[in-house]
Amino acid sequence: MIIPSLQNAILLLLLGGAFIHFMYAGSRLFYFQNADNEPGAWMAQFSFLVTGMIVPWWLGIRAPIPVSNQVAAAPVLVLSVVLYEWTRRTIAGRRFGLAWGDHVPETLCDEGPYRYIRHPIYLSYTLAFLAVLVAIPHWITSLGFLFNLTLCIVWALNDEKVIAESPLAADYAAYRRRTGMFLPRFSRAVPGR
Repeated sequence: MIIPSLQNAILLLLLGGAFIHFMYAGSRLFYFQNADNEPGAWMAQFSFLVTGMIVPWWLGIRAPIPVSNQVAAAPVLVLSVVLYEWTRRTIAGRRFGLAWGDHVPETLCDEGPYRYIRHPIYLSYTLAFLAVLVAIPHWITSLGFLFNLTLCIVWALNDEKVIAESPLAADYAAYRRRTGMFLPRFSRAVPGR
């Protein structure tokens, strides 16, 4: 049995802990009618457990993670969790739906990170998978990162399509012009004007 160093073990626990947090906090945050019939929830859980936890733990236990990779991955992981928490606190109680769903919130949110980015939750997930790749640069973690980046883009495009076909369509079109999809767009324009 291979026993990882204390540094490896701590990093692996932090990486896995971020994905556990996303699952637990998300289950309490997002609006859904039937958790058993939500493809976005199932796909996210599979992705978080397999590509975010099991694969990195398996790779990280088998080989030491260089200190330089640990140091580079840590701030990316912290940024991911901070962005997730900022977003979570901003949308708490607003009945945001799950990925690949058809639920439209009652109002458009242009506060907190949504003032600059249309999909900060998906960006936080992507940053966490990037932290895994930085910590453990391997072809398997590269595939995991690309898979999850693609997944987040597909989810974001689906969310935008659903909202663009809703009563919020006009407001959302204006919102799209002043915000970035994943990269912040800093504008002097005041939301709602």
